[in-house]
Amino acid sequence: MSYAAASSYRDMEVLSAPPGRLVVIVYDFLLVHLRRTGIAIDTGNTPLFSVSIGKAEDGLSELMGGIDRERGGSVADELVALYSFFLGALVDIRATKNRALLARVASQVNVLRDAFAEIAAAPNASAA
Repeated sequence: MSYAAASSYRDMEVLSAPPGRLVVIVYDFLLVHLRRTGIAIDTGNTPLFSVSIGKAEDGLSELMGGIDRERGGSVADELVALYSFFLGALVDIRATKNRALLARVASQVNVLRDAFAEIAAAPNASAA
């Protein structure tokens, strides 16, 4: 499959996805860029590091921007606090290239991603 075909397929997936699935797609995007950030640290690839950590920050910002704090109550507030913590950690990682901190963030993001995937797959998930 060519890059253009894969990109077109991904665009269609996003455009037709229910809201719960969209959150999982953003988490997947975030995890890919956290992994790429780790590869960049391991290989000393500064351009890849800059692009990947920036895209990870974009993914977190997208997740944070999608939170409905009015309807979400305390869970929404906790997610905002957690995403803010992750963004702060990425600032530290950008400055120090701390691989251990990156691994902790990626692990925690992965747990959240799996929880949201489970919610999105549940019956009546369209209300989520």
